[in-house]
Amino acid sequence: MRTPDQEDSLRTPKIRECACGLVVIISGLGFSSYYIRELLVSLALFSVAFLSLALTVLGAILLWWASEQLAGWSGPASRKVLALSRRLIATYARP
Repeated sequence: MRTPDQEDSLRTPKIRECACGLVVIISGLGFSSYYIRELLVSLALFSVAFLSLALTVLGAILLWWASEQLAGWSGPASRKVLALSRRLIATYARP
């Protein structure tokens, strides 16, 4: 009968280990190619650009939401201005 130590030394390689090794080899060979490096740099630049665009849009939405909350807390005069601004936005949003 074998002990657990003997079974570990005779184990078969798992698919995860083979896949990780294959990915390392392919990426190592790929980084030596100019076109692969160019594609990776383009991916990084576009990712940064779209992330900054998404953060800008999120900031604008949060700023709009905060102004709505502030106008609601400040009193009836601001609610009238808020209603007026909504009517103006609805007017300009129509095609």
